[in-house]
Amino acid sequence: MAIKDVKTYIDKHGLVETNDSEVEKPIYRKPGFGGVRSLLEMEEEISRYLRERRDAQNLNREQVGMMVGLHHEIYARHERAGAKLRVTRLLHLAELLDFSPIEALYAAAPHLFGVSEQEAEIKLKLMMRMLDLPASTAQHLLMMIEELSPDSGADISPKRGRTGRAE
Repeated sequence: MAIKDVKTYIDKHGLVETNDSEVEKPIYRKPGFGGVRSLLEMEEEISRYLRERRDAQNLNREQVGMMVGLHHEIYARHERAGAKLRVTRLLHLAELLDFSPIEALYAAAPHLFGVSEQEAEIKLKLMMRMLDLPASTAQHLLMMIEELSPDSGADISPKRGRTGRAE
């Protein structure tokens, strides 16, 4: 059942009404550290990140295009934010270019990782370190964190927001 008063939801989650060139009507967004970043600016940050990852792997656009099944000019549009990047394509590129999708999301919206730039950066570093842990170490770390956070529970509740804090 849907909530009755969407205004209460908007206020509770710190959303602000904004206009964006990508959308005809006003939309609600969560402000970032420097205000509300446009959807195009977020696309551009993801595009920049993809270029950096491709360069770090010493691949050219033609090679990456071939691996994702696109002509290199069409792939290049993703690196120039000229084409919308679907989540499934981002996941495919993460497989090919050896990065975590978390890193690409952080590039576009670091404010979803913490309430300050410093907190967001710390949490990203922590997440990246956890991804590299052996399974047994990750299990032990999870048990320790659960002991330190009695309210967290063993499962990830759908009632938790993007930052992991209960809402």
